Amino acid sequence: MSSSTEEYKLYYFDARGRAEAIRLIFVHAGQKFGDVRYSFEQWPKAKSEMPLGQLPVLELNGKKFPQSLAIARYVARQFNLVGKNDLEAMQCDIVADTMQELNNDYYRIWFNTDDEKLKQAEQTKFKTKTVPEKLTGLEKLINTYGNGVWAVGDNVTWADFAHDQVNGDPILIQISWTIHDYNLHTIPTLQVVTNPLLSRQFSPVHKQIFASLKQLNAEYARYAVWFPYPKLAVAELDPPSGLFQCGNVGEDFSINLSCEQNGGVINKVDFASYGTSIGACGQMQQGKCHAANSSQIIQRVCIGQKRCSVPATSDLFGDPCQGTTKRLLIQIQCDPPQNNTYYNFTYLDTMLQDFLDATDGHSRIISFCTQPNWLFKQDTPHIYPDNATYTDWGYPVGTELVDDTMQALGDYYGRLFAWYTRGGFIDEYGRKHTSNYEYDWDYTEIFNEVESEHRMNVEYYTRAYDAVIQGIRRYTNNYNMKYVGMAVGGHNEFDWYRYFLNPSNHAPDIPLDMISYHFYAAANSRTNPKDYEAFFSQLDSFTFEVEQIEEIRKILSPETRTTIDELGVILPDDNTPGAPQFPMIYWNAAAALFAYAWARISRQGIDVVLLMNMAENTHQIMNMIGIIQKYLMKLNQNIV
Repeated sequence: MSSSTEEYKLYYFDARGRAEAIRLIFVHAGQKFGDVRYSFEQWPKAKSEMPLGQLPVLELNGKKFPQSLAIARYVARQFNLVGKNDLEAMQCDIVADTMQELNNDYYRIWFNTDDEKLKQAEQTKFKTKTVPEKLTGLEKLINTYGNGVWAVGDNVTWADFAHDQVNGDPILIQISWTIHDYNLHTIPTLQVVTNPLLSRQFSPVHKQIFASLKQLNAEYARYAVWFPYPKLAVAELDPPSGLFQCGNVGEDFSINLSCEQNGGVINKVDFASYGTSIGACGQMQQGKCHAANSSQIIQRVCIGQKRCSVPATSDLFGDPCQGTTKRLLIQIQCDPPQNNTYYNFTYLDTMLQDFLDATDGHSRIISFCTQPNWLFKQDTPHIYPDNATYTDWGYPVGTELVDDTMQALGDYYGRLFAWYTRGGFIDEYGRKHTSNYEYDWDYTEIFNEVESEHRMNVEYYTRAYDAVIQGIRRYTNNYNMKYVGMAVGGHNEFDWYRYFLNPSNHAPDIPLDMISYHFYAAANSRTNPKDYEAFFSQLDSFTFEVEQIEEIRKILSPETRTTIDELGVILPDDNTPGAPQFPMIYWNAAAALFAYAWARISRQGIDVVLLMNMAENTHQIMNMIGIIQKYLMKLNQNIV
């Protein structure tokens, strides 16, 4: 291993060429080095200072050494990039030498042949015969020596960088800037989805993620407050319960009760059970497993108190049924009586604040796409995780709203938006909740993939879309907010577009500012990069679907804009804990798909195309996503 005291300086032209593999080794190893680059005009004066009068040259602690492969091998040895044993070291040399032979042929023809006719003939032979033969041979070597991901063995070696040195050399593309093809206005952007890795309360990398987002200067970034983490997505997880105040938690969590709203105290325990009790507030029932001392303990701890906190532990209640998962359910009343609601913005506030700060000065789309599931009819109340960092993929239960007028749905969204844009709201019982927030943003998207999340049909969704807008306007008096509708995840659902985009199917004065829909490519294998090639043919099929949707939109609602606000890749087992890690080349494939999609879809006049990457529940991968998305987005912005 190289000593940190050694000083490296690499001399070469201002190009990739024979020095690029050496540079890549230094960068991969995290080793600082002097990257000295000469222009062709500067080189004649410096030539006499170099051994053999050629480049590249490595200067090590003041001494200079020539020959590119010798330098690369030396540097690779210093950073353990020569394979695990002597056999792999030889295989690395074979790959590098094969690439160097191809490199030498390239330079000999392009730079050392003066006869133009001979040069053209040699170039043609090089492209049609030499390159295919060499690369075919190289592919056989890599298939023999490597594992399908790395050139040699099962980990990165300097052979991978030597391979990249030639394969990564730019291809000359000639562009005519005088021919008009089509007007381009499609904006590439990205999505941020609520999850613990974005949370100030849970994540050590949240600052870096939002700092990367801010550096992007992205327009139309989408912030999706999505259901898998209910405590991060829903402001009112439990329904208002009138004069009863209730709590329901699992083992090792606590119920916090308070009668401080009217300066009162807890004066009655209606129900208390540590065991397997079930039921909503006002309808709680003991289960077969029940700690008989539950009510006695709660009365001793809480009666006469303004507030109390009770942990659901066997240390406090004893264990009424060993080996059985238990919960603590409590129902109390206050004196004087108070009506109870269960708003909690603890986690929602901080992530939204960080997103809005990071995108300040830019257009953005906010999607509070998760509704409290108690608004929907259910056979039994849904129990969401007590831990805010735990997922609940079953949260969006119910297909029919309890209130068929949908006023309660609109009221929830009205109060939610008043909290963030009007300084607070008045709740179901006339109590004022103050936030002091007066945020503003451009677009609000209404729901997400409702065909699957609540299995709505288009008629039902259209009514809900209208009700949400009406509710927001009732509580905020904001008629300037723009809205995004549909957010469908299915494909070839053209009846959805025909119905939703027809203004006659909406209530009066309901805007159709923008629609959205989604696309994800897939692969049969999570770890085999060859399967990633399927991404592109799938995108081609989706492009034809986009054309058909655009025909419908232009006929029914030509002023409505379009955002494809989820476009990405879902690999097998993306949401399966312990799934094998995909190879790093996945990022190349995903980035290539996004660039290809942007180029194809921009021809349809789509307004926004949004990158959505897969979800990973590790800090390391999320940090990587933030960094990779940043540079990917910069690349696409430069293309524009």
